[in-house]
Amino acid sequence: MPILMRPELGSFVYVIEPGETLSTIARKFNTTVPIILKFNCIPNPNIIYPGQCIFIAESPPEAIIYTVRPGDALYSIAQRYGTSVQNLMAFNYLDNPNYIFLGQELVVTASLR
Repeated sequence: MPILMRPELGSFVYVIEPGETLSTIARKFNTTVPIILKFNCIPNPNIIYPGQCIFIAESPPEAIIYTVRPGDALYSIAQRYGTSVQNLMAFNYLDNPNYIFLGQELVVTASLR
C-alpha cells in the first residue's frame, strides 16, 4: 500500500457527496485533480463514491486556476500574475521548475511577499 503524505501547506478532510466527481470537487475548492490525486490513494480517478473521505490541499481564496499555454514557463506565469516561481512550485507541489506541460492546470496565488 502506498504511503500517503499530507500537503505541506495545509489540508482538510472532505467527505464526497452524491453526484460529485474529482473535477467538481477540484473546482469547488480552487485546486486541481492532479493535486487531489497526489495526496489520496485513488486507483481510478473516475471511480469515487459518496461518503469516501479524501484530503484536499488548501488553496488561498484569491487563487486562480491557470491552464498552461504554448510558450509558458513558470517564470512567465509568475511575472504575469505578480507571484514567484517558488510560490507556484509550492502550491502545485512541483519538484522541477522546468517541467510543466501544455494543458496542465496550475494553482496561481498572489505573492507571499
